[in-house]
Amino acid sequence: MIVLAFALATAVLSGPAPPDNTAAHALADRYSPVVRLQKAGPNCADGEQFQPTDVQAVLGDQQVALRGPWRPPDLVKIQPEGTDFELGYPGHFLDFPGDPLRPGCDYAEWSARINSKHPATVYAHVAEDPAYPDQLSLEYWFFYVFNDYNNTHEGDWESVQLVFDAPTPTAALATNPIAIGYSQHGGAERARWGDIKLEIVDGTHPVVYPAAGSHANKYGQRLYLGRGSEGLGCDDTTRPATELRPQVAYVPMARADYLTQFPWLGFEGRWGERQASFFDGPTGPNMKASWTRPVQDAEATWRDDSTTVPAGRLLGPSGTGVFCTAVRTGSNLFRETLDRLWLLGLILAAVVVLVWFAASRTRWSDAAPLPARRRRAWGQTVVAALRLFAQRPRLFGVFAAAFVVLGLATLGLAELQAARHDSPTDLAAPTENATGFWATLLALAITAITVATYVLLLAAVTSTLDRLDRHVPVTTAFVVHDVRTHARPLAAAAVRYVVVIAVLTIFVATIPLALYYAVSRAFAVPAVMAERSSASTALRRSRLLVKRRWWRTAGPLAIVVGLGLAVGPITGIVLLLATDWSPTLINVIVSLLFALAAPLIAAAVVYLYFDRAAAESPGSGELPAPEPAYSQNRRS
Repeated sequence: MIVLAFALATAVLSGPAPPDNTAAHALADRYSPVVRLQKAGPNCADGEQFQPTDVQAVLGDQQVALRGPWRPPDLVKIQPEGTDFELGYPGHFLDFPGDPLRPGCDYAEWSARINSKHPATVYAHVAEDPAYPDQLSLEYWFFYVFNDYNNTHEGDWESVQLVFDAPTPTAALATNPIAIGYSQHGGAERARWGDIKLEIVDGTHPVVYPAAGSHANKYGQRLYLGRGSEGLGCDDTTRPATELRPQVAYVPMARADYLTQFPWLGFEGRWGERQASFFDGPTGPNMKASWTRPVQDAEATWRDDSTTVPAGRLLGPSGTGVFCTAVRTGSNLFRETLDRLWLLGLILAAVVVLVWFAASRTRWSDAAPLPARRRRAWGQTVVAALRLFAQRPRLFGVFAAAFVVLGLATLGLAELQAARHDSPTDLAAPTENATGFWATLLALAITAITVATYVLLLAAVTSTLDRLDRHVPVTTAFVVHDVRTHARPLAAAAVRYVVVIAVLTIFVATIPLALYYAVSRAFAVPAVMAERSSASTALRRSRLLVKRRWWRTAGPLAIVVGLGLAVGPITGIVLLLATDWSPTLINVIVSLLFALAAPLIAAAVVYLYFDRAAAESPGSGELPAPEPAYSQNRRS
């Protein structure tokens, strides 16, 4: 009894046995991740310019500085080494060569230089969780010198974490992981070992797709839409390059051991320059909850999935596409003006003044929809289009319904193309399938349908207003017959219009000519319908109507079309930020709003055409002879 008591007392005083670092090291090698970075673009602004970096390449560089949390001069040391972090330095910052608010190519060039002398590296660490003594965590940490995403900042730590239902590394070697988590901005996404979304190479090596610039770790080749912990914006993993197998640097389990081998893991500051808001550099792995409480952190923060941007879309602007562009543009604007608030104030003031000026320089009253042939200010064209819609909801409802049907047709094309590549057929199909020849063909088909739909709608609205001016009863049958009668000149005018603009936009130098041509021939379709002219005559007629009035035509056209096109995307952005609705549903809502707005846009453009025709000369607005035979037959 005395001997047993002594043995127990010795065990309690001496604590647990030292970690099995040999087994942990073997575990780290067995499950090391396969990294598929995105392809690097032709310049530092495109694709992926950074790779998982050996920390020793950074700390030993003479362009790196350690700075304190006080006002400049705040320099503590130039070219700090790992052994310099014994004091932890909480609140301090590592400063890399460059300006994170205006990165240019500085970080990409520096990263390429230091990585040319060091292999791509991932740091592996096996950690226990006191709240889950029967489970074990294996973490892989990636360090990138720069986050080239919406919130650009120096330094970027990302991780892949595997959880084992085993109390020791030796036991973990005898089983498979039960879960895996990929870090993504402020959160992480989980998968069960063996899930269909998780790619595994050689039976044990998980495949990770870091998103271009942000390095958020993803499970597949998709365009991901971020809200909340998923990050704000869109992560792209659709263009992976050749797979990369980083060198595994094993970090011992015990703190004393890993600080001996990797003393920089004692740093309590930030791995990047101090900046305002979320442009700060991040803290290191040792400051994360997953380092000391890995399973607890996984249970609290991991999500089951991520939101992907649908591959197929309905006709009109895509709410998710506009969201991605708006977040990127807004982030760039905010970043450029963060340290120049006077510039931000000047831009906002200019926008307010521009809106006020545009609204005050037009008329909104006296906007009767008929007669169509009369002078109107652009504000009156908008109000007249709305009143026309309200007076004839059934007819314009048919126009909107046609847009919905054609929109579904474009969606069907996208789904057909996705099916050719054996991809999921849901609306959230992966976008990696929309590549290559079939994607190009699909894009051309959708563009052709969009152009044809707009031409037909513009022709139908022109026919409607023209007949209302004639006091001829207007029905869907009347409009369809009229558009079919003029199908050949409409098609010829549309093809010439699109081809000329496409050719002129091939080269940057001729884009202004394309813009000039687009405005000066914008009234060709109404001219075909209202003046019963050929395609060549209609294009020439539109040019004459806009001649010497190009700016006065371009402005109203931009405002009218812009207002109509903006309603859906703005609604989509609000819904994406304020709700947890699926992107598919939001895109459908945006497309429905576009379908409602399209006839209004067409009516406003037609009113602008009649305004220009009435301005040219009193005789230009004379009504062509009606078509009594068809009208009388239809009435009978």
